[in-house]
Amino acid sequence: MVAGWDRLLPAWFSRLHPRYKTPVNSIIFVGATTLMIAVTSQIGAGIQEAFQLVDNAANVFYGIVYFMMFAIPIFGAGAIRSGAPIWLRVAAICGAGVSLSAIFFTVYPIIDVPSPLSFAVKIIAVTAIANAIGVGIYLIGKPKRRYDSQG
Repeated sequence: MVAGWDRLLPAWFSRLHPRYKTPVNSIIFVGATTLMIAVTSQIGAGIQEAFQLVDNAANVFYGIVYFMMFAIPIFGAGAIRSGAPIWLRVAAICGAGVSLSAIFFTVYPIIDVPSPLSFAVKIIAVTAIANAIGVGIYLIGKPKRRYDSQG
């Protein structure tokens, strides 16, 4: 919803319900996405494996966000990099390394599963599909932002 207010997503996400003033579209989108992930995680998996799939996929999402945050002082714009003290860069490198390690080790199951490779593929697929959907939503809202900035 907030990304919609900042025009990073289509305006559909930021529309508020006329009476209740709640972001109904955002709530429906998150609820439908969560339901889809919960249902599809159970396909061909036991209860414990399904839970582990959802939990690990969520941890990969967090790992990606934290890696991107730690990457700013390392790979960000020149003005940001040059203004970052050395201790911040070292801390960012450590944080980025830990985030990448967490992503790597999250795709390996900590419970007994019939196929660790299948488990890893499912987590990678969920992450890739979710991020592709996010990029698609962002790109749908992009023409609107370009129009708004010109006029």
